[in-house]
Amino acid sequence: MLQPSTKFSEEIRAYQIHALNYGKCQLCTRSLTAGDAIYVGEKADGTLDVACETCKSQLNRVIKRFVFHQREFHLPSKDALLWRYQDFPKFVSLLDSGNLFFTRADKFLDIFECARGFNFQKDDIYQSMKISLSLSVKRALKSEGNKNPSEDEIETRLKIETDKLIEEQENKRKDYFVSCWHNNERESEAMWKLYVSAKDQGVAIQTTTERLCYSLGRIGFDIGGVNYISYEKPLEVDDEPIWYKRTAFSHEREVRVVYKDADSSKTGLPIAVDLDMLIEKVYVSPSAPVWFAELVRSVMEKYGLNKTVEQSKLDERPIY
Repeated sequence: MLQPSTKFSEEIRAYQIHALNYGKCQLCTRSLTAGDAIYVGEKADGTLDVACETCKSQLNRVIKRFVFHQREFHLPSKDALLWRYQDFPKFVSLLDSGNLFFTRADKFLDIFECARGFNFQKDDIYQSMKISLSLSVKRALKSEGNKNPSEDEIETRLKIETDKLIEEQENKRKDYFVSCWHNNERESEAMWKLYVSAKDQGVAIQTTTERLCYSLGRIGFDIGGVNYISYEKPLEVDDEPIWYKRTAFSHEREVRVVYKDADSSKTGLPIAVDLDMLIEKVYVSPSAPVWFAELVRSVMEKYGLNKTVEQSKLDERPIY
């Protein structure tokens, strides 16, 4: 069983354990409900575990207390295989910097990233907000000296406030920084073609949910699977749209790591990771020559990583 890297603080290690075991007490296996207290602490053997209020006495020492709330994404199993397909220069950059690059959500090619629905559904999406907005608009107009505002005046101000809300929601896209992974028990030919431009010089990192979680050296990230929807029914205003994508992208089987940072001046965020923990195995693209696989091994050794490098077998010759 893996344990979080000891080079990270106890608080980070507790956060990682909490993120991986979300929604259930690991000692009595009881499912949690919103508002329940949850504790991460050391057991007698020194390993970390998650306990509910009833079971926390079984922990020798409590490190961190959390409050449980429902999330909009599902967490893959700890041993689920995750893949990141990339060109060789990007792989070398990861090894050299030790940083996993998180892209700001509004910089993805998909214009529906963080969308709540189609533009023609705008009135439906924000209708639920208009009731509370209209009350605040009436109060604002009265505070400005308009004791009995007309319906037209209220409607005009309400449109201004609604448009402002829509703009704020769009700007929230800049708060999300994302690292994208492909969830699959085997490598994917489609992913090689989509994410590797030099087909004979591509690299795929294979990890697991647990390894990815434990490799991250900070608090505040979420790891979860994307929900693929048609948007026939738009998202509610309270939904967190970063966890939704159109069904047209369902082939990506995406698991994403999301980190929130309100500094919108950054178009991306390099986040330090424990590479030895992150990388379980490395594959080289199907058409890569033998020398390229040897180069990948050599470069990894130079950075102190002793990991298995495998040649993709997708181009192996069949027998008839």
